[in-house]
Amino acid sequence: MKNYLDVNVILSFSKPNAYGEGQEFFDLKLPINKKEDDAISFLDKKLFKRIAAKCDQYGRKKEHLYKISTASNWDFFEQVTGKQSLSSLGHNCKWYFNDDINQLDCWEEQLKQEYQFGTALNFN
Repeated sequence: MKNYLDVNVILSFSKPNAYGEGQEFFDLKLPINKKEDDAISFLDKKLFKRIAAKCDQYGRKKEHLYKISTASNWDFFEQVTGKQSLSSLGHNCKWYFNDDINQLDCWEEQLKQEYQFGTALNFN
């Protein structure tokens, strides 16, 4: 039997879509393997490429993405894997790409480089 982490995702963009909306909302089911290395590598492998694909699906430019917010049942991740969850590690499950407002951490910098998240932010 496969286990899945249900993840609610909110993407915030610097440019509105054709309907004037600055955000996209969706849910994902990420398959959890009992042998996951840790929560960070789990998300690196299974979340962010899906977010990049959702940007394309919604006709949104990844370069205009300035924040990813997520909510999930991390207790379930810990139950399945026996590893600490992202929230147990002290992470707020949000990633920012606007370095004019927030100092980006190394994970955010890596995601920005790999996926081009937030590389063309302009709030004017």
